[in-house]
Amino acid sequence: MSFDTFTAVLVSRELDSALRGSKIEKIYQPSRYCMVLLCRKGGETRRLLLCATPGASRVGITETVRENPKTPPSFCQQLRRHISGAAVSGIYTLGFERAVEIALDSYDELGFACKRYLIVEIMGKYSNIIYAGDIDGKKKILGLLRAGDITEGKRPLVSGAEYELPPSQDKAMPTGETHDAFISRMSASGEKPCEEFILSTYAGFAPIAAREVAFRAGALGRLCIDAEKESLWASFSEIAGAADGSGAVPTVVMRENGEPFDFSFVDITQYGENAKKKNFAGFSEMLDFYFESKDTAAILRQKTHDIHTAVSGNRQKLAKKLNILKKELADCDEMDKYKRWGDLITASAYMLRQKAKFADVPDYYSAEGDTIETVRVPLDEKLTPAQNAAKYYRKYTKLKTAKGILAEQIRIAEADIEYLATVENAVSMCETEADIDEIRRELILGGYLHKTAEKCSPRAAEKHTPKVARFVTSGGRELICGKNNIQNDYVSMKLARKHDWWFHVKNSAGAHVIMLCEQGEEPDARDFTEAAELAAYYSSISDTQNAAVDYTLVKNLKKPSGAKPGKVVYYSNYTAYVTPKMSVKKL
Repeated sequence: MSFDTFTAVLVSRELDSALRGSKIEKIYQPSRYCMVLLCRKGGETRRLLLCATPGASRVGITETVRENPKTPPSFCQQLRRHISGAAVSGIYTLGFERAVEIALDSYDELGFACKRYLIVEIMGKYSNIIYAGDIDGKKKILGLLRAGDITEGKRPLVSGAEYELPPSQDKAMPTGETHDAFISRMSASGEKPCEEFILSTYAGFAPIAAREVAFRAGALGRLCIDAEKESLWASFSEIAGAADGSGAVPTVVMRENGEPFDFSFVDITQYGENAKKKNFAGFSEMLDFYFESKDTAAILRQKTHDIHTAVSGNRQKLAKKLNILKKELADCDEMDKYKRWGDLITASAYMLRQKAKFADVPDYYSAEGDTIETVRVPLDEKLTPAQNAAKYYRKYTKLKTAKGILAEQIRIAEADIEYLATVENAVSMCETEADIDEIRRELILGGYLHKTAEKCSPRAAEKHTPKVARFVTSGGRELICGKNNIQNDYVSMKLARKHDWWFHVKNSAGAHVIMLCEQGEEPDARDFTEAAELAAYYSSISDTQNAAVDYTLVKNLKKPSGAKPGKVVYYSNYTAYVTPKMSVKKL
């Protein structure tokens, strides 16, 4: 995981500086594997988060206020009894391991001063929080967040046992490594890629940091035998030396949409233009941003699960229905044949035999000059010629009527599929739970979702005022962006004025973007470009390089009667071709 030993060392040093001498006022356990200690120092209270959640284990100061259970778990109750009011005497890592120890000066049940410890072991799915104390000169385990089995593993993790560090990996220490030793180890790993050599040889490196060492040396992906050893040594020394804090740069790496996917204790350059990055002043701030963003993304995914299921299910049903309708419509192409047969039977009725299975009649429709071909027409032998003609006329009339109905049903089905595509795009752009609630409200009112429908009456929906995103261009023009159908209707039909400009990707799902202008004003070309880029960025074609964006004055927009949310039509527009990107500032 990215919380490597270097990060543990640096965040411990930061916490020691901020919290040494503080008093533990309150202790909470908001979730199964997370503890929060309220530490007060110099009139200021800070939240120290100790987290052993697999995949998100960490330690640091957090700004997030978490909801706590009404009845605290037993481990939380134990800590409240024994270390409430204790003073933090130091925070540090144990050895060169991802084990952060918080040393506490406290008092035992008899009122005598004693040493107590909270140890956060950051070890993936084996992460733990251990409460220990000095008993007879030994550090004994007094409680654990996750109790172990004395019969398992190489060390006992049970109350009463002496605390032992996790077994150390058989790797070299990166701090204090010499030039000659590094070159020797690198030569012995000739067939390994350079980043794998760093990761497997030296303790403390996360994969992203090992790749950064290789990248800065121009050796990413290259075998050790082919790489420039001195360059790799220089890069290794620079990054490993950040453990003293001098070269450390807390960094989060993000995808184009702003979602973080990794972090490190040094500045990350290996992704170039393929990713965004954000540097932080402190490690707690970096960790809080990264994991809270990941938690938010996970919550959004969870809360949109029923929406994805409903939209996907309805799209599949509509696609199946559309195929059937198109097949039935193709069958309607036979209607002219039935009318033709009825006409030919009627014209030749006088010469047809009764109870015949077919009739060879003159085909007046294909006559050329004096030549008239004969065509064979199937007959129902139980019917008279006149009745057979009437039967074919009924088929013709039925198919003619069906053709019009089917064409309308196909139009509706295609519109519904297009609408659900806009919903899918809106779900992908959700940034808050309020965005999700708006989409859910829209689907409930549209009959696509039925859960909690009683909480979403049409009257309540009318009173709801969507919260839309606002941006400003480099030229100072304000942009209003609707990222779902309810917001799109709101910005285009209610907020926008006739002389404002409207932007939307061509023939694809996306946001409605309004550029506000005063009557008679003409925005700069750069303003138009940035507004078009924003519309392309919040669209289903945001991953293309040359997106077509239509733009027109709002006065040219019309919303058809009975149209789905977010649907507008326009007949006069310009088209810009831009690369989707966020080139404007969010207000």
